[in-house]
Amino acid sequence: MALTRPALIIYNLLQVAALPWLGPPALLYLLSRSKYRGHLAGRLGRLPDLSPLKGRSPRIWVHALSVGEVNAASALVTAISQRWQGAGIICSATTATGLTAFKKNLGHTAHVITTAPFDLLPLVNNVIKAISPDCFILVETDVWPNWIWSMRHSGIPTMLVNGSLSSSSAERLSHLGPVKDILYGGFDLLAMQSPYDRERLLRLGFPTDRVSAPGNLKYDLEVPQIDESEKILLRESIGLEPTAPLWVAGSTHPGEEELILAVHKGLKQVFPELQLLLTPRDPKRGPELESLAREMGFKAVRRSAAAKSGDVDIVVLDTLGELLKCYSLCDVAFVGGTLVNIGGHNLLEPAAYGVPVLFGPYVESARTIAEDLLACGGGRRVSGKEELQGILNKLLKDPFERKNMGGRAKNLLQKNQGAVARYLNLVAKALREI
Repeated sequence: MALTRPALIIYNLLQVAALPWLGPPALLYLLSRSKYRGHLAGRLGRLPDLSPLKGRSPRIWVHALSVGEVNAASALVTAISQRWQGAGIICSATTATGLTAFKKNLGHTAHVITTAPFDLLPLVNNVIKAISPDCFILVETDVWPNWIWSMRHSGIPTMLVNGSLSSSSAERLSHLGPVKDILYGGFDLLAMQSPYDRERLLRLGFPTDRVSAPGNLKYDLEVPQIDESEKILLRESIGLEPTAPLWVAGSTHPGEEELILAVHKGLKQVFPELQLLLTPRDPKRGPELESLAREMGFKAVRRSAAAKSGDVDIVVLDTLGELLKCYSLCDVAFVGGTLVNIGGHNLLEPAAYGVPVLFGPYVESARTIAEDLLACGGGRRVSGKEELQGILNKLLKDPFERKNMGGRAKNLLQKNQGAVARYLNLVAKALREI
């Protein structure tokens, strides 16, 4: 830890030296993109309305990077609000989609929902001073040195929750001197997803009394119940046939959809009634994917067009907040962001409804869950088009294997729940209540 202060000084000096050269073009780039422009002022340190926090104590600040981390955090934030009913809860996210998810999930629970400032020391210090939290909770990732160490220097308890550290990242950190301390040394508590993550931090030299493994918050997924009559109505409203076989490709990215459509074309030769619900991660890409599907000869419609149930091959789900329930409708699910190097999205959402889970090789953001699904037999990894088509073909032909595989996935989810309660005890410890 002795080298932490000099390393932080160097980090901030490098920022000062780089700003005149990199700042203007970066600012122009951010202003030119609508997904950044809308919350750029907050990233540059503009404070939100903090009046809802007046008179509330303790002030608990929860930060998440984007949608995946927000979804993991939501159950914990809800539990915090129930345990400390007088608390002032601040939720921040880095991305526009993360902010939208916080507002959707916790709009009636959090008192302040805001974007996070860039990791520039004056901005960070100003925001921390204004919010004046009694506890800061960082969910999973988005570790920035000035944030964490400024909190620590201000005497604010800081926690990393649902943390993960891959073996390759741990190996790199072991050769980077004080970098590991800059990133993780400022946390009072490091609460990791698995014993393996905990062991990697211990091998890097962090003390045992600060590192624990309460589990993965993502297993405490809140799943809306949907009965058979609701499924029929949902299918009809989306534009799907009530009894046709269906597979869902959820949270897909450019580079995956062409492959998925090619797979669907091959499957249609064997299963003429088969339908696909194609759900891009960015709903604004709906028209683009509808056109692409039609160019490949499919009868395709967008969900936002309010199509009625009819003779269609593909429905593009270009609306927000419906994918989770739609997993309950399908026979097999593929989770996107895994055939291109994105890192993957929530593999547990289809598992929650007892649906077999397929995913590609790029699952760094969901590494532990992917390993768990493979180990229990509830999920399968595919390398590309041929393997995806082959496994889908097999599962669509075999209802017994689908049920068996989906049951294992659902059982995995259920037996790993309970992490929220364990994390809640750590929050109490950070607040020095136990």
